[in-house]
Amino acid sequence: MGGDLNLKKSWHPNLLKNQRRVYDEEKKALEERKQIDKLIRERQEERQIEELQKLQETAGGQRKQNRVEWMYSGAPAGDGGGSRPAEEMEGFLLGKRRIDTLLKSDAKKAVEPQKDL
Repeated sequence: MGGDLNLKKSWHPNLLKNQRRVYDEEKKALEERKQIDKLIRERQEERQIEELQKLQETAGGQRKQNRVEWMYSGAPAGDGGGSRPAEEMEGFLLGKRRIDTLLKSDAKKAVEPQKDL
């Protein structure tokens, strides 16, 4: 007649939506665990490589230099689009130009094409 009243409760484990929620959480936990295991393996490999390099250094091999010079070797990227000349940006960085004049000139450039339409 009335059926199982527990199936009408939102917390009941036999409801399909609750089973789906549990399945999704278990799947997410499994993926997270796989990612953690992968990171642990990568770190172990890095440690082994470092240990081998230290052994080579102590045995008389060449010493590897760990530096961060590669971060500073490239030219400045600017704003990425290349819309402003390098001199204009350099002038702003050196304090020779003001930002409000740069913004006003950009606003004028943006308004001019709209007038033609």
